[in-house]
Amino acid sequence: MFDWNDLRYLLATARHGSTLKAAGALGVNQTTVARRIKALEDALGTKLFHRRQSGYSVTDEGRDVLELASAAEEVAAKLEARVQARKRALSGKVRITGTELTARLLLAPAVSRLRADYPEIAAEIIVTDHRLDLGKGEADIALRAGGANEQPDIVRRRLPGSVWAIYIARSLAETAGLPEDEAAIARFPVIAGEGAIAAAGPVALLEQRADPARIALRSNSLPGLLAAAEAGLGLAALPAIAVHGSSQLIRCEALGNFASPFWLCWHESRRNDPLIRTVGEVLAATITERRALVTGM
Repeated sequence: MFDWNDLRYLLATARHGSTLKAAGALGVNQTTVARRIKALEDALGTKLFHRRQSGYSVTDEGRDVLELASAAEEVAAKLEARVQARKRALSGKVRITGTELTARLLLAPAVSRLRADYPEIAAEIIVTDHRLDLGKGEADIALRAGGANEQPDIVRRRLPGSVWAIYIARSLAETAGLPEDEAAIARFPVIAGEGAIAAAGPVALLEQRADPARIALRSNSLPGLLAAAEAGLGLAALPAIAVHGSSQLIRCEALGNFASPFWLCWHESRRNDPLIRTVGEVLAATITERRALVTGM
């Protein structure tokens, strides 16, 4: 099977009569053009050009291929025009909600891409730890972890799962060591959750294994847990995305990892909305590309 991209070199060389001029038109070097023409001839099993000092001239077999290549180029141009027209036609405002961490590391880069590809779409990021009601229109799209208690009228698209682990500050590890198993958690100070964050599986597990007398601090936010952990106040359960960029924390490998589903959500009534679907595709693509932030791997 030949490389479709090689048709560009065929068309340019036929139109300009030489690989040198074709290279100039395509913005590549002459060697590349000659090499791609040769690769196309080998793949098709036919000679496409007569190579003379005066330039390249198309063979009889090459004319047949050239005719089909020209048709393919025309179809590609129409496809590109249609895609660009669709991008120009899509317009409107979309409100996307997520936590402070996801907004900074995932949603902001996605919105940057969205603005470049769909300039008529205006995106607004609503930063909150609260679960906004999509059915009541408090937001259009939500980026959420967990999702076990999601409403039945919410459409969900699964993303690379968020990975949690137990972390300890390097300063604390130097004096107290690392926990070798869950039972060892009881001999360490622990940073516990408060409010909704306390219900997160890894946070709840850490508190269950902790000595109640050694709960050093409680926080109702991931940034609060992170800051306390970096200050060396105790063990903390955190998602990998929260720890991204921190040089002060060590993952307690012996305690394992905890996977949590990650979702893009919108209301059932917007399922077939082209605006929501397009924004959802851009968000999903960007977040998938940045999976290392989410998984920490």
